Amino acid sequence: MVGYGNLGMSAMIPILSKMKFEILRLPSSLVSNNFCYERFAVMDTTDYMRQCIEIWEQEAFHIDAVSTGFLVSEEQTRIVADYCRKLKSRGAKIFVDPIMADDGKLYNGVTTKTVEYMRSMCKVADVIVPNMTEATFLAGRYEGKTSLSRAEAEELIMLLHHMGENSVVISSMVMDGITCTMLYDAQTAKTSILPYQLIPAQFSGTGDMFSSILIGHFLHGASLEESVLKAMNFVSHMIEVNKTYPAPDNGIPIERYLDDIVL
Repeated sequence: MVGYGNLGMSAMIPILSKMKFEILRLPSSLVSNNFCYERFAVMDTTDYMRQCIEIWEQEAFHIDAVSTGFLVSEEQTRIVADYCRKLKSRGAKIFVDPIMADDGKLYNGVTTKTVEYMRSMCKVADVIVPNMTEATFLAGRYEGKTSLSRAEAEELIMLLHHMGENSVVISSMVMDGITCTMLYDAQTAKTSILPYQLIPAQFSGTGDMFSSILIGHFLHGASLEESVLKAMNFVSHMIEVNKTYPAPDNGIPIERYLDDIVL
């Protein structure tokens, strides 16, 4: 949960609520502002998470799906992974966004230990949604590269699939000079490459928006590829209409555009 900026839960909750889901919130940390700033404060909420899950279990709240994001420690990862395994055994779908890196490098304040934490989360997931940089760190292949060949990209996505025999969506990558989203659907054993036009603007929180739209449509019955295409189109639209927004590091003010979400 970020205090200043439209990212993380602040971006995801309005979208999923608009898509007619009831949301349970389990913040892994309280963060003062985006990590791209020189200074930031982080409050670890591990004890709260543990207590919250215990109460949710006692109250028997029904959960259809889980979307995980930034995790700050090995203990948090263990707590969340254990809870996800329990919920998965009850039929819940588990989506993992391994938030830790972009543009060929780890985020400010993120260490190589985080990579190990996220690998353990990927083993629990039904669908993982890394960007290209996160995918390379998770797979331990092609770290630092900003473009891949078709053969390298296919190797990368299969390495991620075999971590947990799950579906994989690499949300943004450059392959043979083409910007695209690449996905492997574990249900159909099909790999798809979905090109897109790069818009010369960059915003924090677009990955959270992408994941939310994808998850929402998937849970409403769309195929994985259909859900990814809807997420791509929505994020593209949001970037296009906000490309002159004066504070891109703070993300897109998504509440102003909820009527643009179509089920």
